Amino acid sequence: MPTLITDPRSGGVKKSSGVNVLPIVAEIWAQVRSDGDPITYLIAGFDGTSKTDVTVISKGEGGIEGCAGNLPVHCACWGGCRLSSGRFVTFYYVDEGTSPMQKGRASMYKNGVLNVLEGSDTEVDMRPGLREEDIVGGGENGRNTVSSGASTAYVEEIPSVSNEITDPVSLPHGVDPLHREQALSDSDFINVFGMDKASFNALPAWKRTSKKKVTGFF
Repeated sequence: MPTLITDPRSGGVKKSSGVNVLPIVAEIWAQVRSDGDPITYLIAGFDGTSKTDVTVISKGEGGIEGCAGNLPVHCACWGGCRLSSGRFVTFYYVDEGTSPMQKGRASMYKNGVLNVLEGSDTEVDMRPGLREEDIVGGGENGRNTVSSGASTAYVEEIPSVSNEITDPVSLPHGVDPLHREQALSDSDFINVFGMDKASFNALPAWKRTSKKKVTGFF
């Protein structure tokens, strides 16, 4: 994980990649994560005066739909949304008119920015016109679905794991629905994720949620 150092000029967090995520990003993300707050999405981007400083360029209500309707043009951005289910997703978006130089910087800074948006369940493919129902839907034959664009990826249930854990609707008492993979036995966890819990929990948030997405735990 990149080393974090305090940037005395802005009070932000500078990653070893060179990105400086300004404090306002974490502050607005905390609002998005608060159930009682009307703010349900944020979009972060370059502040316009620096090639490394990242700030909030848009925030508002409407979750996925509100965010998709306010994506910037000719530039790259990162962000996150609160779903109606109470889950949280993050994204990295690059408009078609973005310059190659900014695309390169934005891609390099992606991990540094998304790591600030803690508590996300997964990363989604944001685009103009995206709706929440395009992101998460009920699958057929006991399968979970996660839609991206025109295609839908089907995730088969893990046969060696009890349906009580893989099915978020029928979880045993005391199991956190957003982190139900932690209720797996040590052996089942390794079978599903290919690593032990300690190694999994040490991964960056976006990597953990991506693994949960492809194994049916999102």
